[in-house]
Amino acid sequence: MPHTLKQPAESGEAIEAFRATVRGGVQGVDYRAATVDRARELGLFGWARNQDDGSVLVHAEGAIDGLRQLHVFLLAGPPGASVHVVDVKETKVEGHEQFAIRGVSAGRFVVEELASDPASFVLRLEVDGAGRAWRLTKPPSMVPADKRFASGLDDSALPGSATNTWDAGTYEQGGRVPWPEAIDRGHAVFVLHGDKLKGGFALQRTRGSGPTAGWLLIKRRDEFAQAA
Repeated sequence: MPHTLKQPAESGEAIEAFRATVRGGVQGVDYRAATVDRARELGLFGWARNQDDGSVLVHAEGAIDGLRQLHVFLLAGPPGASVHVVDVKETKVEGHEQFAIRGVSAGRFVVEELASDPASFVLRLEVDGAGRAWRLTKPPSMVPADKRFASGLDDSALPGSATNTWDAGTYEQGGRVPWPEAIDRGHAVFVLHGDKLKGGFALQRTRGSGPTAGWLLIKRRDEFAQAA
């Protein structure tokens, strides 16, 4: 039988977030997209992802009434879906800015360490087929409190520089504003799938403009975040 959301605790504290695994005929029938649409209608935040085992994983956070209504939707799904089980568990709020689709790669990322200067690292993101780059004096951290200063970098500014790959993988774009507009506005949210770096990150511009502006690279508080 599917799990159901618990009632608010006796103290009056309401559930603020849940994670649901939905099993059955839920891929290839727009279940994920319909879930995102319904969650946005309810004013919820979070994400939905198609899993390799055929299930759909949903993380939702917001007002308790909205969460309950989304749970009712997950049990039925859109036309054409055949939901067998919805396994719901309470989880911590991650602080998302919208309800988005996860699992669709936006391209590659790489973090390089300059062989000529061990105190310098370069974060590169593939954005619409072009490279965007930021230079850091320390490697990115999985601890949200460890903010890393990053300076915007012309992607061709280090021609011929010897580098060592510190981490690499694919990434997903996030946030309310589409890319590359999010970068141009100065606040870009994304999810990394690397060996060392996993989960949500944000680039926040702190000063200047153009390719050499100053930024902060920040690990977002999610299931991959580490304690200081």
